[in-house]
Amino acid sequence: MTVIDVFSPGSDCIGEGPLWSRSEAALYWVDIGSRRIYRKHVTDRHPRSWPVPDYPGSLAELAPGRIAVAMGRGVQQLRLDTGAIDLLYEAPDQRPGTRFNDGKVDPTGRFWAGTMQNNFAPDGTQVSIERCDGALYRFDQDGNVATVENNIGIANTLAWSPDLERFYFADSLIGVIFVYDFDAISGSISNKRTFFDASSPGAPDGSAIDVDGCLWNVRWDGSALLRLTPQGMLDRVIKLPIQRPTSCVFGGADLKTLFVTSSTNGLTATQLADAPLSGSVFAIQGVGQGLPVPPMTLIGNREIQ
Repeated sequence: MTVIDVFSPGSDCIGEGPLWSRSEAALYWVDIGSRRIYRKHVTDRHPRSWPVPDYPGSLAELAPGRIAVAMGRGVQQLRLDTGAIDLLYEAPDQRPGTRFNDGKVDPTGRFWAGTMQNNFAPDGTQVSIERCDGALYRFDQDGNVATVENNIGIANTLAWSPDLERFYFADSLIGVIFVYDFDAISGSISNKRTFFDASSPGAPDGSAIDVDGCLWNVRWDGSALLRLTPQGMLDRVIKLPIQRPTSCVFGGADLKTLFVTSSTNGLTATQLADAPLSGSVFAIQGVGQGLPVPPMTLIGNREIQ
C-alpha cells in the first residue's frame, strides 16, 4: 500500500536536491529560487534553514557539520555552525548565464553535478530557457574536475545501477532519460543511448534508484512519480498531489521512505489553489527500498579547515 504524507509543508519556489543523511537521520534540500538550504530531522516540527549567496542546485555530505553545495563557480563548502562558505572546486569553462541544477555523489564518493541556463534574471524574475548551455561535471576525490557532457538543456536525474555498470542522466529540456556504461574505477561514461523517452506525463526531473535497479523518476508538470525497470519499461505510476514535483531520494532508517521535493515556480493562482501543497516536501511509503548515497570523499584532507 502506498501512503503519501507531507514531511515538510511549505511553498518552495524550486525545492530540489534532496539529500538523506543517515548519520543525522535528517533530510536536506534546497530551494533554488529563494537561495536557501533546509534541514529537517525526522523528529523536528519545522526545518532549519541557511541563506546562501547564489542559486544552490544540489548537495552532498562532507563531514560532520559540513555540507557540499553545487553553486556559483563550482562546489562550495557550507559550515552549518556559522553559515560560512568556501570554494572547494571550481567548474572549468562554465558558460556565462548558467547555474547549477541536479547533482549527486556516485557510489565511489565522486560528486557529479550539472548546470543549465539560469532561469532567473538578476532581479529574480523568471527567464525562459532557450539555450543548451549546460554541462555535466565530475568532481573527483583528488581535486580533479572533468567536464563529462556539454550542450545540456536542463541537467537532471543522476543515478547509478546497483552493480555500478550503468549511469542514468536526463536532459529535461528535450524530455529524455539516457543511460550510459559506467566505469566505477575511472568514473568514465560511454555508450550513451536513450533509456526512456515519453512525452507524458510531464518531463523527467530528478530520480532515485532502488535495490532492484529500478529508477524512480518524478515528472515535472506531470503530477506523477514513475518506476522504470532496468530495461526502460514503465512499471508503476504514482499520482502526486502537486503539479511540479522536482526530485526524490530514499531515506529513513531503513531507506524505505521516498522523499519528494516540489515547486511553486511558474504556477498560476488557479493552479496553486488546485494544488495547495505545491512547494512542500513529501514522504512516500510503500515504494520499496533504496540504496544509500555516500558522502563526498576528499583525498588529502582537501576540505577547508
